[in-house]
Amino acid sequence: MKLFYSVLLIGFSFGAFAQEYVNPFKNKQLINAQTTVIPDGFDFTIMHRFGKIGLNDEFYKQFLGFDLPANVRFSLSYKLSDRAYIGVGRTKVGKTVDIEGKYVILRQTASNSMPLSIALYNNTGLNTDAYRGESPIAFFGDSITPFENKFAHRLSYNTQLIIARKFNDKISLQLSPTFVYKNLVEGMEESHHTFVLPFSGRYQYSFGSAVLFEYAYKLNNTSENKLDNAFSLGFEFGTAGHVFQVFMSNSYYIRETNIYTEEPYNFYDRPNEFVLGFNIRRVWWF
Repeated sequence: MKLFYSVLLIGFSFGAFAQEYVNPFKNKQLINAQTTVIPDGFDFTIMHRFGKIGLNDEFYKQFLGFDLPANVRFSLSYKLSDRAYIGVGRTKVGKTVDIEGKYVILRQTASNSMPLSIALYNNTGLNTDAYRGESPIAFFGDSITPFENKFAHRLSYNTQLIIARKFNDKISLQLSPTFVYKNLVEGMEESHHTFVLPFSGRYQYSFGSAVLFEYAYKLNNTSENKLDNAFSLGFEFGTAGHVFQVFMSNSYYIRETNIYTEEPYNFYDRPNEFVLGFNIRRVWWF
């Protein structure tokens, strides 16, 4: 009997080792978009967006946006297992504190017996900034109930189903159906919930460097400007333990909850407004 259990254990162990998994991306996040990757250890990230500039004299007068107010987020993530992590972050806009978590449901295999990686992600944010209402006399949507700024009004939620695939050594793509819910919105015309379909990818052109792109198509809560979908384009440079990204984007925001619900800059008409930014990631192993 002991021999039987020993053989069974060896068989299961061999099966586990024989199954080789593929990570479609190298990091838990592209520019803004989440991926199906779980960080290897403690992941510390700095995300920075400079001020708005355009393809006019503001491009150099504001020194590429360096002279203007910036948006910054710091976050720390911890690996719970090969399939899950949790994290906490703080963003300048709204003085927002958030917690996030990700769980990988399926992982792509080298044999293509499983062709996709699929993960579920959630981020819950708390706006801690002082409320700046336009009028001390305000009402809810029924125009009868006096407005009261409660704790629950400061909460917002971002839930994503991330579907990714690595096609070869150079190209990885993903689609991330996203549901954003804000407990408090301004105006009757804005819905509490926003549905978005972000599409993003990575093209690795050398051992440690790649081109990144993101485009998020809003399905509702669109503005009069029909070209109000957020996009970003940039480069990634990686070393052992470090990742550095530099990019341009038509959104000043960092948290996807804000990116997908706030109107981006008008990059399509002159002066073609956008921001420059960078992300720095450092992983520690203990």
